[in-house]
Amino acid sequence: MLYGIPLVIVVIALGFAVASGLLIVSLVPSKSEVSKRLEDLEGMKWETGTNRRQAFDKLFNEKQRGRLQQQLFEAGWYTVSPAQIGARIVAGGIFGLTLGICLAAYFKSFDLIFIAGVVLLLIIGMYFPLSQLKSAVAARKIAITKALPDLLDMLASTVQAGLAFNAALASSQETAMGALGEEIKAVLSEVRLGRSRSDALKSMAARVRLEQLSTTVTAIVQAERLGSNLANVLEELAEEVRNRRMTRAEEIANLMPTKMVIPMALFMLPALFVMIFGGVVAQYMAAPPQ
Repeated sequence: MLYGIPLVIVVIALGFAVASGLLIVSLVPSKSEVSKRLEDLEGMKWETGTNRRQAFDKLFNEKQRGRLQQQLFEAGWYTVSPAQIGARIVAGGIFGLTLGICLAAYFKSFDLIFIAGVVLLLIIGMYFPLSQLKSAVAARKIAITKALPDLLDMLASTVQAGLAFNAALASSQETAMGALGEEIKAVLSEVRLGRSRSDALKSMAARVRLEQLSTTVTAIVQAERLGSNLANVLEELAEEVRNRRMTRAEEIANLMPTKMVIPMALFMLPALFVMIFGGVVAQYMAAPPQ
């Protein structure tokens, strides 16, 4: 007892308070690298004291932070730092642990089963932010893959119309919605900061880490370096990306019969057995003994 309040309630309230505070801190957006460089050039950088997220940097070593930062780039979470993901992991773990303690206190049971349940909720709470990150990475790559052929067609048309490649990128940015449009916007921002176009495109490919986009960037950079017809290269790239997507769709369709074997065996066959032999078994059970 603490001032007449049960200790379990104090622990639960403290756990929810700490987890809520960590979650709020982790949701505060940080500035992207492009925004920081723009503020440096414009003399608008705000000097801050001790970084409030430095305490969470100790959760991961340098290699883990680098891998987590790359996943954040792939997900398009440029305003989220690895330290904030660490704060979300800790907050999720505390939420899971506190929820488990709440359930154990409600049922007034602290046996081995409830302890295992508390540990399971703790693990689920800690893994939930990472699962969200992985889902965001997969969804963003799918969106970029779908939008890439249309973007290449637009670039080829505008380049054939006589626009320079930078102007073609600027005009296609308005039509390329979603994740790919954000990446094109980032490329144009880096070019305006003084970075070469090839380096900006390579940086985009390094952030996204999508094979089709990396191949496209490599082909564009080599075409510019060798002086090839960029419009023809863009048309060929668009056709190749569409063919790859169609081939991938055919591969997935060909795998469907194999993937349907287990659901059919688990759900359809028992239902068929019931339909075929159910009447026979019912008549046999209803028949009077002889």
